[in-house]
Amino acid sequence: MTPTATNDEKYCCYRDSVLKGDFVNHELSENLDSTNAFEGPEKLLEIWFAPSGSCLPISWPKRGLRDIPLSGIEHMLSEVNCEIISRVSSQMMDAYLLSESSLFVFAHKLILKTCGRTTTLFSLEPLLKLVRKYCRYEHDLSEIYRVFYSRRTFMFPEKQHDIHKNWPNEIIFLNKYFNQKTSDSYIVGNLSLDHWHFYMNGNDRSLPMLKNGAQENEMPDETLEIMMTGLDPERTDLFEKVNYGAGKDNNEKCEDTGHSFGRQMMQNTGFENIMNLAEGQITKHDSFAFTPCGFSSNTILEDKYYYTIHITPEKGWSYASFETNYPKDDKATTLTKVIGSLQPKTFFFTFVQESGESSDVSINRRSFDSLKSLDLQGYRKDDCIVYDLRFGYQMLYCHFVKSKFN
Repeated sequence: MTPTATNDEKYCCYRDSVLKGDFVNHELSENLDSTNAFEGPEKLLEIWFAPSGSCLPISWPKRGLRDIPLSGIEHMLSEVNCEIISRVSSQMMDAYLLSESSLFVFAHKLILKTCGRTTTLFSLEPLLKLVRKYCRYEHDLSEIYRVFYSRRTFMFPEKQHDIHKNWPNEIIFLNKYFNQKTSDSYIVGNLSLDHWHFYMNGNDRSLPMLKNGAQENEMPDETLEIMMTGLDPERTDLFEKVNYGAGKDNNEKCEDTGHSFGRQMMQNTGFENIMNLAEGQITKHDSFAFTPCGFSSNTILEDKYYYTIHITPEKGWSYASFETNYPKDDKATTLTKVIGSLQPKTFFFTFVQESGESSDVSINRRSFDSLKSLDLQGYRKDDCIVYDLRFGYQMLYCHFVKSKFN
């Protein structure tokens, strides 16, 4: 898919691109200013229309949601109050870096993560229209396979749009689109401190599905999120543009300073090697440095997995998040690396995991147990909470505080 927005000239090929679908919005990248950024914590919406990309609704095109044109994606994001900075793609997914976090589009599901004063839930109505138009979806959203929505406690809830100012408002809005009778809503953690909100819904009355080519070797679904506050000042300096050189390589006419600095930040922090991958596995990074400070990155792993990092380094409300759906690494090792890179005063992580079958069960169990028993040097664990959820999911929440910080 090539850019089809109103002004195609604002897009340019991505550095080292091997797919025509990779591009940079140069106009936005050069002029984006995050001086007034205030709210790092994101809202995370994940919608599944089918169990996998190899088993789509029978009426759908082979590429599923990826057949929605760029102009449609842009319209949906305009309702959320964010824009596309750049996109990298693989054979199985598109990863959009946004002015406020990230969007991942697969054939069968969409993951939208946005920070600041964005109105994430306002994406539902335009998304439904797009799926009906381009994927020949004939139902409403109450018939979808799965939906998950979550967020951390906001730092400045009074600055949010009314729909996101409190959890009850968000639940009421979600249940306008999804079946209220099957919705599950949780508030997890110490309510006097940082805590986490989580909503899930869906059904197993799946629509008629058509096998889409060879059946994928599907791993059970899982998502690890790490949400950090009070970042170490020496580490946040790495995300200040003023601490870098000229930035733009004159030989790279298609690269702007935001992406050039972003690549340097990715390398200087070690984020480009944060995951333990088998030798020869393909990794594709897209990273961006904001003006005057801040950092976002998307990384595609093995065509169908991702990890994403977002950092708001402003002193007084510094925040960072890490998220991945990669199922093959040692979760405790990855988490330890992330925390070591940013050294936050406080953080919590959530791990939501679907039960597997046959040999996958033992792999899943090891990941869950290693995170649950994690003892991180220099940190005190204040909370460790486990939920058994519907559809065979489990959720783990653990909250940590730096030992020398009270």
